[in-house]
Amino acid sequence: MSETLVRSLSGAVFGVLVIGMVFYHPWTNAALWAVVSALAVKEFKNGARRASLATVWGFASFVALWMCMVIGLPWQGSGAYEPSVLLSLIFIIWASDSGAYFIGKPFGKHKLMPSVSPGKSWEGLAGGAACAAGVAFLLWGPAMMWVGPLMAVLGTAGDLLESAWKRRNGLKDSGTIMPGHGGVMDRFDGFTFTVPVYFVLLSLLPFEFALKAILP
Repeated sequence: MSETLVRSLSGAVFGVLVIGMVFYHPWTNAALWAVVSALAVKEFKNGARRASLATVWGFASFVALWMCMVIGLPWQGSGAYEPSVLLSLIFIIWASDSGAYFIGKPFGKHKLMPSVSPGKSWEGLAGGAACAAGVAFLLWGPAMMWVGPLMAVLGTAGDLLESAWKRRNGLKDSGTIMPGHGGVMDRFDGFTFTVPVYFVLLSLLPFEFALKAILP
């Protein structure tokens, strides 16, 4: 089975699971991100074998703060649980990842940071930003299209940060939980910087969520 097919199939199963848990209930949403956070800390501890205890605790503290923000995202705005708020960000990040992969894989000629992540290219970044802009247009309208490329750039920055960590520790993947995708840190690295920035933007800008009209 080709890498692209394996990646697509496992990504589809993963996507349905994440969407379902975010959408179903606040407690399933909280459980999802608690598990993701715990697994990320475990992968970091196992992968960074030379890291001091203070470094591991520092990473765990950051992840705990990040977890609180991502769990709190659906509550921002009206104060009621609105999964469309978080799902909108998830769809933007996934659109960016997909655009970067499917554009960068065949057309990527100019490497973004070859010493950190040889597979990343400027063409892939542009493809990801374009896809994210298109999804942002559908979710929030033309005035908020710029949020898509911003999230694409921040997502790529998180990806590169995790790639640098793996390279420093001689790792190909952070784990093996997802065929074709690696570990939890590999799959959620794009959320590292996007979640805090999105959290702040929600309190500053007039977002109108198109998903509210679709979700029951």
